[in-house]
Amino acid sequence: MSEKLFGTSGIRGDIIEKVNVDLALGLGRALGTYLNGESCVGVGTDARTSDVMLRDAFVAGVVSTGANLVDLGRAPMPAVGAHSAMRDITVSVVITASHNPPKDNGFKFFREGREFIRSEEKAIEDCVFDRQFLVADWVRIGKVSKWDIRTVYLERVKQFVLSRGRRASGMRVLLDLANGAATDYTPHLLRELGFSVTTINSHPDGHFPGRPAEPSPRNLKDTMKIAADSDFAVTLCHDGDGDRVAVIDERGQFIDQNRVIAVFAGDEVRRRGGGTVVVSIDTSSVIDEIVKEAGGVIVRAPLGSLQELLASDNEDIIFASEPWKPIFTDLGGWMDGIVGAVRFAQLVEEQGNGSCMKLMDSIPEYPMLRDFIPCPDPLKQCFITSIKDQLVSQITGIERVLDSDGVRVERKDGSYVLVRVSGTEPKARVYIGARTQETVDKLESIAKETMKQTLEQCQK
Repeated sequence: MSEKLFGTSGIRGDIIEKVNVDLALGLGRALGTYLNGESCVGVGTDARTSDVMLRDAFVAGVVSTGANLVDLGRAPMPAVGAHSAMRDITVSVVITASHNPPKDNGFKFFREGREFIRSEEKAIEDCVFDRQFLVADWVRIGKVSKWDIRTVYLERVKQFVLSRGRRASGMRVLLDLANGAATDYTPHLLRELGFSVTTINSHPDGHFPGRPAEPSPRNLKDTMKIAADSDFAVTLCHDGDGDRVAVIDERGQFIDQNRVIAVFAGDEVRRRGGGTVVVSIDTSSVIDEIVKEAGGVIVRAPLGSLQELLASDNEDIIFASEPWKPIFTDLGGWMDGIVGAVRFAQLVEEQGNGSCMKLMDSIPEYPMLRDFIPCPDPLKQCFITSIKDQLVSQITGIERVLDSDGVRVERKDGSYVLVRVSGTEPKARVYIGARTQETVDKLESIAKETMKQTLEQCQK
C-alpha cells in the first residue's frame, strides 16, 4: 500500500490492488478513531458492483470504534455531501470512483458540507498506516441505522433552484444518466420543476453498459447524435456519482466546460452584485472575462483543493468550480452536478428563451489545447522545479505567474500557458488558451519545446 492514500479527489483505485476490503475496514476504523468513537457517520454508495463489499467492511470498521453509523444506501455524491451538513452528523462518506472505469472504486469524505481538507485526510492516512485503532468495549459497539436521504436532499435543492428562477413550462430536456447513482434524482427534480424530460442510460448498473462513466465528448458521441436528431432545448449528462454535469446544445455540439462554468459564475456574480469566484488552476480565461465583466473577482486554486478555501469561512466566495463540477455556495460546499444540471436547464429557458445555443451566445468560445509529454515519476520534482524559470524566460507580454500547482503564465492579451505534472500518471501536462488559434499554436510550440528541454536537463 502506498504511503499516500488520498489524491486530488479522495481515494480511488482498483478494488483488488488498492481499494479493497482490507482498506475499507482500515478506513472505517481510522475514521472512528479520528472521531474518538463518539460521533455519527453517514455512508452512501454509487452503483458499482463492489458497493456492498466495501460498504460492509467500512461499516464494520466504524462501529468497532463505538461510533454510530447511518446507512444512506445508494445515493449520488452531492446528496452524501449535503448529508454531512445536517445536524447530529459529523462526517459523511461516499463510496464511489466517480468517472473511473467499472473495476475501480473509492472513498470521499465530507464534513460540514465540504470535502475533507488535507489536514483531515492526513489524519486518516496516518491512522490507517499506524494501525493504532480505537477498539470499543462490547457494550459500546456502535449502532447502525438506515435513512433515505433522497427526499430531504431533493426538497432542499428544489427550494434553492426556485430561489434562482421560476418553474418551467414544459421545455424539453434530454438526460444521459450514465447508469449511475443520480438516475432517481435529476429526472425527478426537472419534472417537479416543470420540464419535459427524456432519459437514456437511466437504470443504475455498475457495469456502465450504456457508455463509460466519464461524460467526455468521446464517450457522448451517441448522445450527441440523439441531441442533433431531436428537438431537445438542451442535453445534460452525468458521470457515475452525479457530481459532474456536461452540456450538449440542440445541434448536438458539446459545450466546453469552461464556458459552462462561466455561465454559472457570471449569473451568481450578477445576482450578488459582486463577489469572489474560485476555480481550479486548469480553467480558461473566458471565466475571468465573464466574471470581471459582471463585477466579480477570480481566484485560482490548485486542482483538488477548492475545499481548502471553502473551509476558511470566506463569505465572499459566491461560487466555485473545477471543470464539470460546480459548487453553489449558497446551497453548500459540495460539488453538485445535479444542481448544475437543473440550474442550467432553468437558465436555458429563462435567459436563452428555450435555446441552449442562444444562452451560450453570450459566452465567447476561444480555442484551447490540452496535451502532455511523458514524464517519469522520479523526474517530476526536478521538472516542476525547473520549468518555471525556463517557461517565463520564453514567453512575452506576461501579466502574472501563478505557481501554486505547476506554473501558469498569464499574458496581457488574455492567453495563458499552464504546465503541471500529473498526480496519477507519468506525465507532464500542458494547457493553453487564447483568443486566436494562431496564438495557441505559437504558445504550444514554445511550451512543448521548453518542456522537452527541461526534461532532457533533468535526465542528465
